[in-house]
Amino acid sequence: MTITKSPNHQITNFSSGFTLIEVLVATAIMGISLGVLLSGFAQGHRQAFRGDMAREAAYIAESVLYGLSHELEPLSSIEEEVEDHPGWSYKVEVRDLVLEITPQDQEEKEIEIPELKELVLTIQPPYNAHPFVLIGWIPAEKI
Repeated sequence: MTITKSPNHQITNFSSGFTLIEVLVATAIMGISLGVLLSGFAQGHRQAFRGDMAREAAYIAESVLYGLSHELEPLSSIEEEVEDHPGWSYKVEVRDLVLEITPQDQEEKEIEIPELKELVLTIQPPYNAHPFVLIGWIPAEKI
């Protein structure tokens, strides 16, 4: 608001727009609001991407396990790329099953179960994402 003298010496009040402070405050508020909004969209996009990768890893795990169950040769450790899925790989490990049991107020005990083997399927997605790991027990006679 500015006070000036008119030619006939009367004091008049007039306003010709926003002050610099008002414009800066409005710009800051808009910038903060836009930052919060875009952050929410980016987080939703990341979650959707992770969900897509988990679904793809489940599909790959299902097909790998199906293929392993129908192989005629004995099951052993394998590491391969996934066909038709560039960048994806999987690793199958077969090892003796050793359970670590800690009874209350006692020392940890390891119990080996020769009738079972531990099958560990690790699926590595592209882009250095965290791997998906599936662990199961299978009868030793199937190996």
